Amino acid sequence: MAETMTDCEAMQAQIDTLQAEFESLWIKVSQGGVGGERYRDLRHILDDLRREFKEKCGEPKESTTLPRSITADWRAG
Repeated sequence: MAETMTDCEAMQAQIDTLQAEFESLWIKVSQGGVGGERYRDLRHILDDLRREFKEKCGEPKESTTLPRSITADWRAG
């Protein structure tokens, strides 16, 4: 069964929310702070959500407040 636009919008909103948390944690972890375990968990959760979104809804809309030099390796693999 194909996902409805509302389902896709809800999944995109979830990706956006988790991405914002991921970026916040990345900044803390990269500065030697705590949160590494949640950071790793979020990375896997986001990978899975993006894969599911792509299968059901097409490419997710990606946005970030971090510089491209930082995010390029995330999206490479």
